[in-house]
Amino acid sequence: MNKSPTIDIVVPCYNVAYIVEHCVSSLLKQSYSENAITIYLVNDGSSDTTGEILESFSYHQHVKIIHNEKNRGLSATRNSGIQAGDGEVICFLDSDMTVNSDWVSAHLNILGKNNIVGVLGDSHLPEGQQPNKLDRYLYDSRRGARRFGEGIPIRFSHFLFNNTSLKRSVFDVIELFDENITSYGGEDTELAIRLWEEYPDGLRFSFSAVCEHHHSRELNEFCNSMYLYGKTNLPSLLEQFPQYSAELGGEWIKSMKGYILFNPIMRWVVSKSRHIFSSYWLSRYQVIDAVIRGARSVSHR
Repeated sequence: MNKSPTIDIVVPCYNVAYIVEHCVSSLLKQSYSENAITIYLVNDGSSDTTGEILESFSYHQHVKIIHNEKNRGLSATRNSGIQAGDGEVICFLDSDMTVNSDWVSAHLNILGKNNIVGVLGDSHLPEGQQPNKLDRYLYDSRRGARRFGEGIPIRFSHFLFNNTSLKRSVFDVIELFDENITSYGGEDTELAIRLWEEYPDGLRFSFSAVCEHHHSRELNEFCNSMYLYGKTNLPSLLEQFPQYSAELGGEWIKSMKGYILFNPIMRWVVSKSRHIFSSYWLSRYQVIDAVIRGARSVSHR
């Protein structure tokens, strides 16, 4: 990779009229050389005014807009951006996020080191916004790759694609996102597994490559999404990658220990406890329980 590589930024957009203008504006303020960056805004069949807002940036020579005629999901939408560009580095940012002016540079500071092919950035709650139960779980220092810090190789299970950079050359070795995955969750894990298998020491986390996530949700709403993931995409991942069943959570679905820990009685106890005090671990239990319930709803048919 060159010392000053060309950058493609791929932003999948679906019904984000409330924030996407701020997302794109933040990307246009990068301190990295403007002429080295191309931004690909991919409208995934939005039913609100997202498409019109994206078109308002069409005058900009470094912004390219792609419209899917119908909603195709994150895999196909990200692939459209990847295939449209030719930058040496591909940065992925979700369209409900905003970044500081040094965001690209922060990714490159790590990606430029030997043997590193991918960087996952951190995410914060927008400044001044009071966290709810879900926020306290999502942005906790014990969750995900944060607990490993910078400079330490991370595994596929912690490598997401909401705020991420990859060397384009990895796609000469592995295939793009699996477009058969169209519903919530799992498309990033599926690609991350294949990426990690080829580059087991090549993935890192960065506190510096930070974004603000403008997507206010309640814990129950998030759990509903995780239930859908457990019902639809997790079983496919477990079938495709049985060697990673434990890391994907498969060992909790139908095992004795799984039924001891995740059952209606424990679910009731945790739910009642949440009315008394808030806890990262209680939220974590509810999220995992939602995934397992989704997976069991399929396996019990």
